[in-house]
Amino acid sequence: MAEERWAEGVDSVAFDEEQARALDREGEAPASTNEAMFAILNDRLADLDDLLLTDASPKGVWALIGDEKTMRRAIARELGRMANGLYTVDQEAVTAEEKETDIRLRSVASDHEAVIEIKRADCRSGRDLRDTIDAQLITKYMAAESRKSGCLLITLTKDRKWVHPDTDARIDLEGLMALLREEAERMVKAKNGSIAISVHLLDLRPRLPRKRCGGGTRLSA
Repeated sequence: MAEERWAEGVDSVAFDEEQARALDREGEAPASTNEAMFAILNDRLADLDDLLLTDASPKGVWALIGDEKTMRRAIARELGRMANGLYTVDQEAVTAEEKETDIRLRSVASDHEAVIEIKRADCRSGRDLRDTIDAQLITKYMAAESRKSGCLLITLTKDRKWVHPDTDARIDLEGLMALLREEAERMVKAKNGSIAISVHLLDLRPRLPRKRCGGGTRLSA
């Protein structure tokens, strides 16, 4: 229901003359509402997924990144290339409470922003990833009225299991994503739909099995 309300907000946006020209020229317009900013955020996350499937995919390089700061820079660079004149990209912008966010997309037409928090699921527990949604993404970064859309973006380079923070059961990637999306939905409801949060996976695991090549092995994309 919250997602439907935000989608209705996007559909009801009235564009000014410059935004209308941008929409006609580029097929997109800069965001003047939180709802529109959230839509742009999710479009760009989908674009990152598409990028990972192209011949020029950075998947192999990104899979070798061993820390979240370097991952943030790589992702921010691609988001900047995808901006299409709609937003600027800030890395580690500081909030009024002196808390640093990972990435912010800031509309060029208003003060609305979308916040992205990046976590490497390779080395994070299920509890840590779940608690990030409330304790970090919402409480620390989404307090401003113009910053009500955000995303927990997790990356994964290898198969693994996690421990469910409530049941202690071992869960796979599908179970982890269900856990995180349920928590995001719970927090949106707790805020009466005044915020919008997505949980997105960048799957950096190789799509094909290892191949023998000249006596050695290599990973296929």
